[in-house]
Amino acid sequence: MPKLLFKEAQNADELEQIHALNHRVFAEEIAQHRPLPSGLLIDRFHSRNRYFVALRDGVVIGMISAHAGPEFSIARRLPDAALIAGFARPLEVRLLAIAAQERSRTVLAGLLWQVYQFAVSNGFSHLLISALEARESMYRKIGFHPLGPAVPDGCASFIPMVMGIKEHLIAGQRRIRMHKDRWNRHSTMSDPISLMPGPVCIHPRVAEAFASAPVSHRSPAFIECYEKVRSLLKGLLNGAEVALFTGTGTLANDAVAANLKAIFGSARGSVISNGEFGERIAKQAAKAGLEFDHAQFGWRDAWSIPAIQDNLDRKPAWIWAVQLETSTGVLNDTDTLLKLAGANKCAVALDCVSSVGASPIAANVGPLLMASGVSGKSLGAYAGLSFVYISDECRHKLSNKILCPSFDLLCMHKTYGPVSTVLSSSIFALSRALEQEYGSPEAITRRFQEYRSLGEQMRRLMREIGLEPLAPESVAAPNIATFALPSPSFPEECLSAGYQIAHESPYLRSRGWGQMAWMGNLTSTSLEGLFRKLRSR
Repeated sequence: MPKLLFKEAQNADELEQIHALNHRVFAEEIAQHRPLPSGLLIDRFHSRNRYFVALRDGVVIGMISAHAGPEFSIARRLPDAALIAGFARPLEVRLLAIAAQERSRTVLAGLLWQVYQFAVSNGFSHLLISALEARESMYRKIGFHPLGPAVPDGCASFIPMVMGIKEHLIAGQRRIRMHKDRWNRHSTMSDPISLMPGPVCIHPRVAEAFASAPVSHRSPAFIECYEKVRSLLKGLLNGAEVALFTGTGTLANDAVAANLKAIFGSARGSVISNGEFGERIAKQAAKAGLEFDHAQFGWRDAWSIPAIQDNLDRKPAWIWAVQLETSTGVLNDTDTLLKLAGANKCAVALDCVSSVGASPIAANVGPLLMASGVSGKSLGAYAGLSFVYISDECRHKLSNKILCPSFDLLCMHKTYGPVSTVLSSSIFALSRALEQEYGSPEAITRRFQEYRSLGEQMRRLMREIGLEPLAPESVAAPNIATFALPSPSFPEECLSAGYQIAHESPYLRSRGWGQMAWMGNLTSTSLEGLFRKLRSR
């Protein structure tokens, strides 16, 4: 029997199959609605529904929908419709239907897991559902509770029910894992090749290191590996030390902001942005209490060097910018920025989260005070570790400054081993990834060239099938390209071909953009299949 695929419905064929299944279950089987000659039942909330389906060999055999109101069909089944106002951000779940010959816990779990994951990732507080009275016990087992008695509707009766997301997260971990495991176990797309900026493709030897038995972060073996990782990272920016800690790129940039505040106080600086991640560091700078001017350039545009020089003429104490703007695939001209800043005696901090490991940070430290990076992108390891490069000048300026332990970069640098708990598996995996690709100056140079060559090839192949990268070729990043999605179903076409692209981040979704990133254990050979299949569309 063909395997199952769980996904969000996107194309016209899938939507028509949804209308047909809706008719078979809710009109023909349980007689909630009168049968229609067309055999298609279009839901009254269709225009606002998000549909999640189970497919077997391209056929929709199960579905569930969700919408966020403001009108909810459950309201007419409640003893008091005002009950809904008591839920912070409800999401109504409807149209749970599975073809009669396909009903199983596997299909049910996969459908429920999709809508549950959607609710959690989008910050909804409660799930509302009108549960078929005959299946009340099933809904109770899932985690729903009645809001009132059953209400007749056609030949069926429905019970208004609710499930609190937070309470379910706390009390239902075993049940959540069960749904997730069943979905993962039966999905045909369990092992697509990642063309996302994270998680990236992992080399088998890196995965092997990650799977090693955990050890104490105070053990000699761990500390030796931890210090080796710091030493290898230093090879990517000569003249800088490394503060290495558990966390994301956001945390690393929060640490940069806190240390800029400790060093410069109320002295005015400048933030440069030309995309989502430049905007994010501007917000982080503001929340850290930094005073700054914000030099904003158009998304997908290169920096205007004359404008930056004008900015420097106002004598900012510091500048903070993103080296590789992941949102648009633009590699910013940080070499020129550093030269201009050095001539103007202005300190620079760089977000190098996506660029470290794929492109040189700087020929020499110069005015570069701090630079942030992570383990889980171009370096080819797992997410979960972040680090900040700090220069001699930075260490001098931080002397006698007081910061909380999580942001105290100078203390992290001075401490032999970690200052707090670090997962040993993450360190072992990052160590293996660095040893394989960045173990010597020659290896580093070779790796940068591999990224450049692969980037040139990928952008050429993209253009051949009609995908034009947003970034002009002169400023194109070596490891990622953003483009306008040719159709809403394009990400699913890539997934069907065995490749997963990025398209779900809010800033991508709102603009109709997709992204392909070639980070980690990817070669031109491993990417040929995608373009071969896309050409045959």
